[in-house]
Amino acid sequence: MHNGFQLIDGAIIVAYLLVLTGVGLYFSTRKMAMGDYFRAGKGMAWLPVGLSLMAALNSGIDFVQQPLAAYSYGVLVLMSFVTWIPLYPYVSRITLPFYRRLDVYSAYEYLERRFDVRVRSLAAVIFMLWRVAWMGVALYIPCFAINAATGGALPIVPTIIVLGTVVTFYTVLGGIKAVIWTDVIQFCVMFTGLAVTLYVIFSRLGGVSEILSAAHAGDKLSLFSHGDAAGRGLLKQVRLFLRADVTMIGLIVAVGVSRFTSFTTDQITIQRFQTTRSVADSRRAFVINAVTDTIWMAVLVFIGLALFAFIKPESLPKGVSVDQIVPYFMGTWFPVGLLGLVIAAIFAASLSSIDSAINACSSIVVVDFYNRLILKRVRPTDDVSDQEQRAQLRVSRVATLICGIAMIVVASNVGNLGKLYLAANKVIGAFSGPLFGIFILGMFTRRATGVCTLVGGLVGLLVSPYMAFRSGFSFTWAPPSGCLATILVGYGLSLLSGSSGLAKSLTFRQVMTEEPPD
Repeated sequence: MHNGFQLIDGAIIVAYLLVLTGVGLYFSTRKMAMGDYFRAGKGMAWLPVGLSLMAALNSGIDFVQQPLAAYSYGVLVLMSFVTWIPLYPYVSRITLPFYRRLDVYSAYEYLERRFDVRVRSLAAVIFMLWRVAWMGVALYIPCFAINAATGGALPIVPTIIVLGTVVTFYTVLGGIKAVIWTDVIQFCVMFTGLAVTLYVIFSRLGGVSEILSAAHAGDKLSLFSHGDAAGRGLLKQVRLFLRADVTMIGLIVAVGVSRFTSFTTDQITIQRFQTTRSVADSRRAFVINAVTDTIWMAVLVFIGLALFAFIKPESLPKGVSVDQIVPYFMGTWFPVGLLGLVIAAIFAASLSSIDSAINACSSIVVVDFYNRLILKRVRPTDDVSDQEQRAQLRVSRVATLICGIAMIVVASNVGNLGKLYLAANKVIGAFSGPLFGIFILGMFTRRATGVCTLVGGLVGLLVSPYMAFRSGFSFTWAPPSGCLATILVGYGLSLLSGSSGLAKSLTFRQVMTEEPPD
């Protein structure tokens, strides 16, 4: 049944990449100030922002790894959807109006107002480390998968270079508007690829009842069977629980911390919401993101269960590992033409995330480093000469280019990290916790001081990667550990030092007493 990678599949991929490049060229012809390049003039409607946000926060990692996770651990991996329930009131009532009142270019502008420039710079550095590492993984995994699906016709490193160059090119040219509209296109391509994959499953493998029966027989519908084995004594049970790759509680905690971090501290999401016309539009965009993300993940989990039902590990050809189960399925069962479409969907899932991260990273370089540390401006302004506007735009594009190059370098070396599903999640979770902890200290405590928060952030930055890569515990505990260490050390030192951050305190409650948002 092997069809392989044909000319028409390649033509579909090339056409798709040309469309993305065309969008960047279109927006590059328009005159842009800083507010246009990074915030789209605050004139975007809620629907494209919501769709682009969903595409930005999901990547080819999900298309390849979520079915693999379901194949290995069952429907347990879908339980993270419950984190959307408490997240909505938090985002709707706290972060959206909070950042709208602050009217920031960068989420980290707030930290200087609350603490000092050192805390702002530390948070910006943590974000850059987090997102550049994440971009490398997001670029590598689909290239790895496509290499396997095409039987080596698309080699990994050259594919990384081509895709990295394309996404950097249109992001450099068009700014945030190009990113949002290409993400809308990629959202449509992603879900088209999802629909095609379901079609192939039902037409060539089997129906829903057969898939669910096999999943039930293989204990893939249980929520408590992974990592919940009892040991002798409480300590042994706790050790087994913490070391299990995936448990329901660990997954919910890790994803919860990750999502609360994203919607509190992540420049990608904060920047998206700053492009909308009002807080109400931002709330609608959030709902679109949450609903479409849940549908996306649920279908990917079902695909994983289908693969478990019909492709057993022992039936894989020699040289094909379980990590390659999704690309093996694509290269073996997909008809000519449809393979190219689904490869384009995986590319879309990756590039829609990567372009957002590149644009966000470049905005941090320009706002938090170039403007703040070199030009000594607390925030950039559009009220400058045309010459200065052009200089700012040049710096923005150079920063975008540098971020793209760094991403390509990281992606070319991700293959050395071991088992993909675990490695990807370790990299993604190694930096988010400390960032969230810093913002919690700023937004919700009045006593935390700048120096103590800085120390707490540095301690969290040590704890989180250690938990991810060296502790032997599950990757799911890295984000909450980094967050907790930052809060305990930062707040504890503030209390012990006897100093007080009350004089410069600018908490969430105080910000909300300022002029109302639009």
